[in-house]
Amino acid sequence: MGNCPLLTIINMDRTNLGVEPFSPKIVVNPRVKALRLGWNNNMNDECLKMVSYVCPNLEALNVTYCPGITEEGLLQILKNCLQVRCLEISKCQGVKNLELHFELPKLEVLQAEGLTIDDETLASIGKRCGRLSRLNLEGCLNVTARGVEGVIINCKVLKEMNLRWCNNVSLDIVAWMVLSRPSLRKVTLPCVSVPSANQKDFFLRHGCLVCQG
Repeated sequence: MGNCPLLTIINMDRTNLGVEPFSPKIVVNPRVKALRLGWNNNMNDECLKMVSYVCPNLEALNVTYCPGITEEGLLQILKNCLQVRCLEISKCQGVKNLELHFELPKLEVLQAEGLTIDDETLASIGKRCGRLSRLNLEGCLNVTARGVEGVIINCKVLKEMNLRWCNNVSLDIVAWMVLSRPSLRKVTLPCVSVPSANQKDFFLRHGCLVCQG
């Protein structure tokens, strides 16, 4: 960070990030735009807080499969890094609730596969992330139609939504989703929902591919 002022992307997937503390002399590097930090078992909230200080202009963060981080660290980085457009937090077992109480006007992609988020959390994401275009909720078992409605109503440019394994969301809501949000281009349904050929054709005529998970 200190000696490479032109550095913009850092990939540290599957490393030992978090084993050693950050140096107190670490410098801010505003040019860094993307960090891939997935599959780091030792990374914790303190690491994320330091990242939010070191990379204030961060646009893309991937912390997939980092079990040591919680919503506390994620909220800290989202508060400090206002340019974040893509956030990948799938399979972060420590994240129990990501309810937002502040705006994320630039967030476009949220990969939240396998989290325990519920309808209240999902509704807050919909209200605070107006530019969200891609949302992956695969395996979010606590999500129901009520939470999905909150996203559809508030995210006016939403293009893709993955509801695979969200078995509390029924096929009945899909027609409403497609008609209420014309920007939708793809919806992946829970595995238990099987649209008929006529339903698929109806959705396609409205510009949306609806497929079974």
